Amino acid sequence: MAPGLATQRDLALESARARIARLSALPLLDPRLPQVLAQRDVDIQYRQLRELLRVDPALAVRVLKVANSAFFGSRSITSIDRALAVLGAVAVAGIAMAARFDGSIAPACTESGRLQHLRRHSLMTAVAAKRIVARTEGVWDGEGAFVLGLLHDLGWLVHVQIERERRLRPPEAVTSTPTAELAEHALLSAALFAHWQLPAQFIDAARDHHAVPEAGPASVGSALLAVAEQCALHGGDAFGTDVRPPDSQLPLAMFEITEADLPQLGAQCAAEAALLDGLVN
Repeated sequence: MAPGLATQRDLALESARARIARLSALPLLDPRLPQVLAQRDVDIQYRQLRELLRVDPALAVRVLKVANSAFFGSRSITSIDRALAVLGAVAVAGIAMAARFDGSIAPACTESGRLQHLRRHSLMTAVAAKRIVARTEGVWDGEGAFVLGLLHDLGWLVHVQIERERRLRPPEAVTSTPTAELAEHALLSAALFAHWQLPAQFIDAARDHHAVPEAGPASVGSALLAVAEQCALHGGDAFGTDVRPPDSQLPLAMFEITEADLPQLGAQCAAEAALLDGLVN
């Protein structure tokens, strides 16, 4: 990437991140869960999750239900400590996030219908991403892929909050909106990840997942999301179909997938996402 273009992208990301930092509230999940993902020390991750689930028995039960489901191999897991030992902190945090995703959507919100579709889209993309990386060992961590797929489009919720606060400001306080504030949801998702201090590969993947240049995807993560979203599309997901490229333009070969594989993968991820949705609700 040319230095000038890279600088422009960094400035756009920083501008969007600053806009997020000025919001009065972020109606996105439990704020402690991103802190767990941002934590580099695994021992601290485990301790934070134990404390979170210890004081929230209902969430702990939902985590154990998913951990014992076919989605994670139908293991016999009877405690949070066992779930952490067998699945790892990232997987357990991902399960908790899936269980908390509905809390990020206000029932009275005028966008609630669309955002319910976002929930389904996010679950389907998460399941598809986990299944895709299982086909190509070493490309991306499976549980990290699940979390990436679950969170990749939270920029839509950030946009809803930005618009809500813009409408609440007095007319004299509303000025011309900078380009970065009108950025598409992918940039807002990346900016939210940066605000949460998530790993750089998460930020890059979210920012670039709708860009499939002829020279190839910007990162493995962005390619993974593009293909996972297409699997969701083939599984009946209709969210964001206006920004999906045709199958032939996707980096399928990177994950040892052909266009003929997509309908079957789509059906599988739709069934698994429905199972997961039922377990975490």
